Amino acid sequence: GYVLRRLVRRAVRYAFDLGIEQDLCAQTVPIVNQIYEADFPEVSQNKEAVIENLDKEEKVFRQTLRKGLQEFPKLYGARWGHAKWGEFKWGEPDKPVTGDMLFKLYDTYGFPVELSVEEAKKHNLQLSDTWKNDFSNLMQQQRERSQTAAQGMFRGGLADHSEEVVKLHTVTHLMYQALKNILGGHVVQRGSNITAERTRFDFSHPEKLTPEQIKQVEDIVNQKIAEDLPVSWQEEPTNEALQTASGAFGDKYGDKVKVYTIGEPSHPFSREICGGPHVEHTGQIGEGGKRFKISKEESSSAGVRRIKAALI
Repeated sequence: GYVLRRLVRRAVRYAFDLGIEQDLCAQTVPIVNQIYEADFPEVSQNKEAVIENLDKEEKVFRQTLRKGLQEFPKLYGARWGHAKWGEFKWGEPDKPVTGDMLFKLYDTYGFPVELSVEEAKKHNLQLSDTWKNDFSNLMQQQRERSQTAAQGMFRGGLADHSEEVVKLHTVTHLMYQALKNILGGHVVQRGSNITAERTRFDFSHPEKLTPEQIKQVEDIVNQKIAEDLPVSWQEEPTNEALQTASGAFGDKYGDKVKVYTIGEPSHPFSREICGGPHVEHTGQIGEGGKRFKISKEESSSAGVRRIKAALI
């Protein structure tokens, strides 16, 4: 998936330079399918789903691309004291593109480092001699911060193990899967904090949710509560679990992980790597006539949204 994503993004990037600013995948997939249909018949059989998924990836990346291309010159200009993109000489050897610039473009705006490097070369800008080491060091620091934070997600991220917290913990799993269903597979948990009064959940998504999308997520979660689905767990080899279960961004796992399944194992609603605890069946979440309600949806950071929700 990662290699295909990079290929799609590179194609979108160069198509952008050619003036193709939308529907690249929708136009090219039928042609590619026609060429390779004999060797890869499964693509032909699932052509509409392939186009739908690639189209989602293209739309998400186009937003990242536009933002990155807009911020690259601003960042460079600010670094060397120039207010505007055109106020410096191209390729000044004493004003290189640095590793911290590339990291900021990646970390804040989601702009892939390989595209930043290509953008620098395109404009004849020099790269600092230490950019790779500097970028790698900043990435390592980010991973360490993420791993520290991830140790608290769905474990220390719980205020306690009271009945209400456990219910909200389980409902957060339902919400996570509902967000994936409504918004797409790019949704990844970026943070969580759960108290007896509410759940707060950060996740990767490039834009504000619409009122319709929020209602769809609420409806799915409440439907799954009403279905009184069983909640179970088992330990699984990490490499196998990661193929079918959701996890948290930056989390670090051992050889085995605990995987919680909501729904019948043969056809689960969600599977998530988690330390627990959870209710035994989703009907417990709605005891007393309570329903899941999203109270707020806002930006947490660039490319990350934050939802606050409760059982009311």
